[in-house]
Amino acid sequence: MSNMKTATVRQMQHNLKEVLSWVERGEEVCVMRRDKVVARLLPATPTAVVAPDFEARARAVWGERPRGKRLSGLVSEGRGER
Repeated sequence: MSNMKTATVRQMQHNLKEVLSWVERGEEVCVMRRDKVVARLLPATPTAVVAPDFEARARAVWGERPRGKRLSGLVSEGRGER
């Protein structure tokens, strides 16, 4: 814990911008109240954005060859004579 930055609750209240800049630079910050650690601020880990596999889901619901009209035909019908 010696290489970790520390901030008091008072410092967090008055200098939040500075403390958050430490975290943005990748540092872990321990928040102290009366010489006891009450919280740890860690840099956010980027989460991988995974797009849903709509095609696989549609196949699971309707199979490889769904019955009925093609979607493009239904859209054309819905638009009418526009």
